[in-house]
Amino acid sequence: MYHIIVNPRSSSGRGARIWTLVHRELQQNNIPFRASLTRSRGHASRLAAELTGQGWSDSDTLIVIGGDGTLNEVLDGLSLSRGITVGYIPTGSGNDFARSTGISTDPMEALEHILHPSVIRSLDVGSVSSPNRKDRFAISAGIGFDAAICHEALASPVKTFLNRLHLGKLTYAALAVRILFTCPLADFTLSPDGGRSLTFQNAYFAAVMNLPYEGGGLKFCPRARPDDGMLDVLIVSGVSRLRAALLLVSAFAGRHTRLRGSCLLRCRSLKLTSTLALPVHTDGESAGIQSELSFSLESKPVRMIIS
Repeated sequence: MYHIIVNPRSSSGRGARIWTLVHRELQQNNIPFRASLTRSRGHASRLAAELTGQGWSDSDTLIVIGGDGTLNEVLDGLSLSRGITVGYIPTGSGNDFARSTGISTDPMEALEHILHPSVIRSLDVGSVSSPNRKDRFAISAGIGFDAAICHEALASPVKTFLNRLHLGKLTYAALAVRILFTCPLADFTLSPDGGRSLTFQNAYFAAVMNLPYEGGGLKFCPRARPDDGMLDVLIVSGVSRLRAALLLVSAFAGRHTRLRGSCLLRCRSLKLTSTLALPVHTDGESAGIQSELSFSLESKPVRMIIS
């Protein structure tokens, strides 16, 4: 059985339009399915928890139709004690998950791959904990500048406006310039894998990546893989704001890794403390304002249909 979670509001209504096409295709081919449409933020997580509870069968497939934020909510709610197979039809503006994994952004092609899969890949599920909450992520989690952009994008009319013009990918760039030159800098202390502490002064952000891309195409951690049991970490610190801007532009091609101010780490777990409480995100969704974070991977991955 195919269980489908749809975010009809994704990308200013594109999710609803794509769901209409998918629904018609499934009905015309007499494919059994059950669909649930999200009504509010957090609803996809609750639906995923209900669907993958006691009645879930290993032969079932969960299909997610929405953007990276919708997929994040679904992962947050999954019962990972069971074997879960997930298919994804991306409808968002950034589509960093599809970009990183090779999932087609053509909705009908993505549906065809889900119905007749040839490549199913193990997907590590990231976890970030603070003293007052815990969240999962598929793409990345971060603190500081990149999270501040995500927080503002969620509340800003800029994203809605650009989505209507089919220019949603520019949201991150449109907000980044102003935030880069106004965001507070803090000192970060990182302890990878419980080892010795590393201190980064005047840090802009730390991005903990499960996949190479975030922010609509920024290739922050080119070596990141979703099935290697590792987290890849980028810290930007100790440079002027102009040099940080140059570093970010270089990140679109993944050429920032050798520039001064950029530091890359690989680890299985990470503890991070900041001298200031700063915005935190998971897959572009707000995870509050925090100063102490622990990053790790869930013990069980999910099976993700790629093609």
